[in-house]
Order: sequence, then C-alpha cells, then structure tokens
Amino acid sequence: MKKQSLRVSIVLSLLLGLTVTMVLAFLADFKSTVLALRSMQLAWLPLLLLLSLLHFLFRFLRWEYLLRTLGIRLRKGESLGIFLSGFLFTLTPGKIGEVLKAWLVRKLHGEPVAKVIPVVIAERYCDAGAMLLLASVGVLGSGRGGILWLLILVLLLLVYLAGSSPVLRRLLPRLPGRSAQVAESILDQSRALLRWKLLLPMLLYSAVAWFWQCWALALSVRALGSRLSLGEAVFNYSLSTLAGAVAFLPGGLGVTEGSLALMLIKRGGLVAADAAAATLLLRLATLWFAVLIGLIAFLWLARRWKGKSSLLRDIEESEGGQLFDLRKENED
Repeated sequence: MKKQSLRVSIVLSLLLGLTVTMVLAFLADFKSTVLALRSMQLAWLPLLLLLSLLHFLFRFLRWEYLLRTLGIRLRKGESLGIFLSGFLFTLTPGKIGEVLKAWLVRKLHGEPVAKVIPVVIAERYCDAGAMLLLASVGVLGSGRGGILWLLILVLLLLVYLAGSSPVLRRLLPRLPGRSAQVAESILDQSRALLRWKLLLPMLLYSAVAWFWQCWALALSVRALGSRLSLGEAVFNYSLSTLAGAVAFLPGGLGVTEGSLALMLIKRGGLVAADAAAATLLLRLATLWFAVLIGLIAFLWLARRWKGKSSLLRDIEESEGGQLFDLRKENED
C-alpha cells in the first residue's frame, strides 16, 4: 500500500458515494426523489439506526469469538475500537482495508498480522454465506436472481475446496523467504475457523446479524409511506448486497444502490422516486452510519496511539508502505 493511498482511497470513495447518490436521484427524477425524502417520517430514523447498532453488536461478538478461538484475547475497549475502525475501511476496494484491523491488533498487542488475518477472512466468508442463506428463500420461491445466487454459491464452494486442497499447500514452498511459512500459518488457522463444525453455526449466526439490515430496508420503505413485506426486504437486500460484493467496488457503491432500487421497483411495486429515496435512506442508516461510527472509533484509537506520531501516517508509512508484505513477519 503506497503512501497516501489509504487517505486518497477514502476521500475518493466519499466522492463516489456522493456521485452515486446524485445519479440515483436524477435517474429516478431528482425533484420527486427529494420530495419523497422530505416526506419521510423522522420518527422511524432512530429505529433504523438502532437496527444498525444491533447489526454491529452481533458482528462484534462474532469478531471476539473468532479471536478467542485462535487464542487472541484483547481488552474489550480496544477490541471494540479496532473492530469498529474496520467500518471506515469498507470504503476501500473489496474491503481490503479491513485487513488493517490485523495490523492494529499487532501494533497494540503484539499479535502477528498472520495470526489475525484468518479472522478477517472468516468474517468475510461468513458474511457472504449469510447473505446467500438469506437470499435463498426468495430465489427458490420465485426463481429470480438464481444466476447470481448460483455464482456466489460456486465461488464460496471453490474457496472452501481450495483452502482444503493439498494442492495449495504444495504450492506454498515456492513463495520467497519466510512468506511460505507465514502463508501456511494463515492457511492452517483459516481452516481451523472455517471447519464445518464451527462454520455452520457461524453462518446461521451471521444470517441473524444481517437480518437486522434487511428489516431496516422494510422500515425504510415504511418511513416513506409505502409498504414492503419483510420477506421481500430480506430477498432484495441480500441479493443486491451480493451484487455489490461481486462488483468489488468500495462498499459496493453504485451496484448495490442501483440493483436495490431496481428490485424495489420491479418486485416491490414502488415508483421510481420512492425506490430511490428508500435506497438512499437505507444506505444512510447502514453503510454511511457505519462509516461514521468507524471514523469515530478510529479517532478514538488515534488519541490512544502510542507515542506522538499520527496513527494514519503510521499506517501509510509502516513497513515501508507495505503493511501486508508477508516477508515482514520475521520478527513475529
């Protein structure tokens, strides 16, 4: 990661988010979308934010459980700060910035990056699997969205099989220096977290965690004076989120909003302006609320940062700008 890249990535993603918002509003008729948003019943907003907080809480408890499974015990306050800071990094392509959580754990508690990366991998795998589970009811019931659903299922199975295959382990010795040893450690611990006995309960738990966001979609539509069944909300939210994940864009920006608004029109029966307004309201109460929480947590960590150096500058300059170069794990 080159110097300044994280800072620039976040700023560009914020600009992209603003652009997506404006484009979606204009495509749906800007004036009508604004009127729909102005008609929103503000009493629903605290409930939407509460559902997001429940979502964050469930995911934090999962983070703690996965860490403890690998024998990593952090102080609750710093663990929460590190976890929430990851939301700020969802604005990086493919959420790769969330791997910075591993770097923060290392700097604050001395745990090797390679020991924490499997936790992040398990989080992302369980999230994708959870969305697949939530979407499956709608896909099997209506037959729509089956291609995307099947694509994600195949990808998850391939990742699981690749991680379990002895072929991958035989390729590791070809990596330079100690990279092979560190990569093997990451692989072994990822397997430990994704073994079936642990994976199945985690998938179900993660589905419950993401259900709160699906419910928030139904309430976002309700806040604008329209109706959307909870079943439709679960299907629309999960499938559009999967579409955004496949796009590998920061936070799924553009793809998630566009696909969700389109599904609300075609499946939910909403007019374009209401669909756009509900989508923007939901993303404000979920993605952008999470980014705000992540920023607050990051600033809190920065104030507690050891020494007088800037946390952001340390991240950008650490290890010569290569935070995740496996060859840098020698001292661990």
